[in-house]
Amino acid sequence: MSRTSKFSKPFRRCALTLLGTAAGIVLLFTAFNTWVNPLWVTPSPWTDESFAAYRPIYRHQRTAKAGLVRSAQWQAAFFGSSRIDIALDPANPHWGNTRAVNLAVSAGTLPETAAILRYTLAREHLETAIAGIDIGDLMSSHSPYQTTGFMESPFNPKGDRFERELRYLSGISTFQTAIQTLINRHRQALPEYTPQGHRLRHHEPPNVRQTILRDSIPHALRTVRRRKHALEPNAWKISLLQQILDDSKAARTRLVLLIPPSHASYIGLYHLENDPDPCFTRDRGIMARLVAQSNADHPEAPAATIWDFNDFHELNCEAIPADKSRMKYWVDGTHARKSLGDVMLARIMAWPVDDPAGADYGFELNAANLDQRTATLRQGYQDFRTRHPELWQWMCDGAKTYQTTDDSAGEAKDEAAPAF
Repeated sequence: MSRTSKFSKPFRRCALTLLGTAAGIVLLFTAFNTWVNPLWVTPSPWTDESFAAYRPIYRHQRTAKAGLVRSAQWQAAFFGSSRIDIALDPANPHWGNTRAVNLAVSAGTLPETAAILRYTLAREHLETAIAGIDIGDLMSSHSPYQTTGFMESPFNPKGDRFERELRYLSGISTFQTAIQTLINRHRQALPEYTPQGHRLRHHEPPNVRQTILRDSIPHALRTVRRRKHALEPNAWKISLLQQILDDSKAARTRLVLLIPPSHASYIGLYHLENDPDPCFTRDRGIMARLVAQSNADHPEAPAATIWDFNDFHELNCEAIPADKSRMKYWVDGTHARKSLGDVMLARIMAWPVDDPAGADYGFELNAANLDQRTATLRQGYQDFRTRHPELWQWMCDGAKTYQTTDDSAGEAKDEAAPAF
């Protein structure tokens, strides 16, 4: 008897046992992952939707928000960065029977916003799309989309679909997230995100004053320094904004471009530090011209509009507490909380404004009133100095803390808000 035949049966038995065990583990993982569906991407007939409120999607935002598109039918959706992710509530009672979802992502810029909107419109018949465009994004070539989880998500049109779906079904990371979902439900501990994709919880800084001083102020100063060296529209970003307009027109979806607000202590620095375009008139002008042309080219589709909340309105000049208490409208210097997001939605959607202080909040920007908007912003800064002298002086003192003799371009790669 040959040596090969002598060991062939035990070897085959061992190999089959190992393969069977591996297959069993894969099947077990797949059954468990699809039962819990922790990232929303594997909806199955046996998925237990009682887990929905406890799915911890924070570390896998892009994948999970693509899963939300897969898992349900939506009529309204929000897109953009963490400013939209935190502020806009798809469960606002004024939506009534309209099914809304928040698909914005932390550190999102135009490359992701355009791709996520396109992915959604290919699968959903949206009546309304609200896309946040962070002021300054059109003047920057920077986008962290290759390191945010976008490339591994279904939103990436060039991703390896087979590998991606296999990972969702039986991957270790999915399994770990499913385990955390079970733990959350057992403890009745709600995670950051709601089942409609709204980052409603667990985003509070321990000390908002220190957070603005540490993050928002130096970010604005670095950005101004960079803009003094180079301030040209980025053709790539402009083409992506055009894609957003074209896709929404083709889908007959009402598109609202939303310029998110920043606290006065943040946007005031662009005036204080002599930014070459402190009112971001060039950004607003590009948006207004593209929207006007798109509306003219597609009269058969709903008209796109621009709602601009980035100014020195009283709601954006809220006093910063000296203690560790929360602000009513702001998480920090660049992220409005839900209370201010509700005002924004009311103004955009023509709902009743429940907060009297927000009755005149926001500005509907177009090509015809661009100069008026610039004049209002310049005057708004002067009014900010006189109406809120203590806040303005605190901003000035904070800027002095970070003054430097280095006039290089610095490390600021984008003018959007710091990632949150």
